[in-house]
Amino acid sequence: RAAPRAVALNLSSLNLQARNLALDGSKPEMLHVSARVAAGRGDAGKIDYQGTLALQPLALQGRLEASRLPVHALDGYLADRLAIELLHADVGFRGQVAFAQVARGTTLRLTGDAAIDELRANSTAAATPKTAEQVGEELLAWKSLGLRGLAVSLAPDTPPRVEVKETSLADFYARVTINENGRLNLSDIAKSPAQVSNPPAAPVPASPAPSAPVDATASASTTLPTPPPDPLAPVVQFGPVSLVNGKVLFSDFFIQPNYSADLTELTGKLGAFATQPPGTEPVLADLELRGRAEGSASLEITGKLNPLARPLALDIQGKVRDLELPPLTPYSVKYAGHGIERGKLSMDVSYKVLPNGQLTASNKLVLNQLTFGEPVEGAPNSLPVKLAVALLADSHGVIDLDLPISGSLNDPQFRIGPVIFKIIVNLIGKAITAPFSLLARAFGGGDELSSVAFAPGSATLTPEARQSLDKVAKALTERPALKLTVTGTASLAREREALQRERLQELVRAEKRRAAPTDTTPVQAAEYPALLKAVYRRADMPKPRNLVGMAKDLPVPEMEALLLAHLPAATEDLATELATHRGQAVKAYLAEQNLPEERLFLAAP
Repeated sequence: RAAPRAVALNLSSLNLQARNLALDGSKPEMLHVSARVAAGRGDAGKIDYQGTLALQPLALQGRLEASRLPVHALDGYLADRLAIELLHADVGFRGQVAFAQVARGTTLRLTGDAAIDELRANSTAAATPKTAEQVGEELLAWKSLGLRGLAVSLAPDTPPRVEVKETSLADFYARVTINENGRLNLSDIAKSPAQVSNPPAAPVPASPAPSAPVDATASASTTLPTPPPDPLAPVVQFGPVSLVNGKVLFSDFFIQPNYSADLTELTGKLGAFATQPPGTEPVLADLELRGRAEGSASLEITGKLNPLARPLALDIQGKVRDLELPPLTPYSVKYAGHGIERGKLSMDVSYKVLPNGQLTASNKLVLNQLTFGEPVEGAPNSLPVKLAVALLADSHGVIDLDLPISGSLNDPQFRIGPVIFKIIVNLIGKAITAPFSLLARAFGGGDELSSVAFAPGSATLTPEARQSLDKVAKALTERPALKLTVTGTASLAREREALQRERLQELVRAEKRRAAPTDTTPVQAAEYPALLKAVYRRADMPKPRNLVGMAKDLPVPEMEALLLAHLPAATEDLATELATHRGQAVKAYLAEQNLPEERLFLAAP
């Protein structure tokens, strides 16, 4: 009862047989021990040892068989070492054991097959306010854990070695949490020596720290020196691992907003992996894992990783199909000001972390039939989500996004969650500030789609302008909820000379129509000099004359210069008229692409 939690075991049917017993204990004796072991009123397990025993020094070697040993009865002895309360666990083992206590220390060699069945454990400690709320809740559970080909070796001044040829885990549950400091809760199950000697006080809520900038170049982090390799670090080798019918309740308090998800029906396998010697590249194991997320969405994770690698190294790909979005309404209300009425998410992600901590990630999201509700009164933010959906969704109601990310996990200011969230928020914000840039994501181009370039002084669409408008027309065809307003523009200050030239060209075109009223073709280069000469002759203005007083024949450039000099000066009214003609030209071209008139509007310049 000196343990933090009481320890009680019931031992029965004890059978002890010994031969060749040496009274001074100096020689190994043949020993056979068997017994039944129970905890409380539960069914008793069995233990059987056949081998040798020496007392001076203590040593034993032989065959050990155990089944359904209630190790949860020893939970009190584990409380100082593990941050869990072991509610139930039946342990079995069949194999060879060799143990010796000598002056240099303890040696142990264990080989055989082991099993831990019907395990249930609750968490008992937390390091942050959020994880403190989970104390006392179920942390780990499974029906069976099989360790075939287990080999454990301990010797003085030698790294401990653990090898498992094959591992199987069935019907398992885990509550996996990343706390506010970015640490995984399962990493804290084993208490450190400092925690054992000085139990931590209850976590005190801390005031939230200001959000860190996304730009990694602004980081002022200090690189901590790398500790020297531990020559006695454990050497661990695992063969293939199979997982059947698992459930994981995942919560991430590190990212903002906090994220949680239920992963069920998890089944898969992990290839062989091991700890790596210092200074070597980790060997990654093949991973295949399939299941369901939130009860309806299919989940698939493949790739390579090594759970024992330090620092972290992985190369994995994940797929989620048809995740229902309405359960995420609390997040959308908080950060966008609208609830989600319907929609599904499919996602393809790829994450690669190199041994130096450099992360390269891609996040491809497909949102199907995403529909936001009306603005929520009192919401902290209100983003133009409906306009963003109208801009991004195609004619089938599908939004396809690609969000690449890169950075260094060694930078404490780099956090994956906030980076992704900021990208999405900025994307929605562009619905007002740069709506055509959202259209360009699907149809090529950029913000230049928001404007059409004309030749100075002209309202005629160029081939380049028509190509740009073709993309706009296609985008509007694919997005029937969108309407477009066209506003023509012109600048008298920048286009004054061009306006004069355009007026001259109009006089030339009028001269051609006068000569051939039915000819609507553009003025050709060959006929231009004659038409310009006719305009020049009609112009009422001073003209250079010869000795007999007749108007001189002038080259084309001189005629153009004189005509331009005597045309009425360009005015703001002329620039406004040009802007109106430009707007009409754009609207007319889009209408020719079979866009309904009710979706096209012309605004005043």
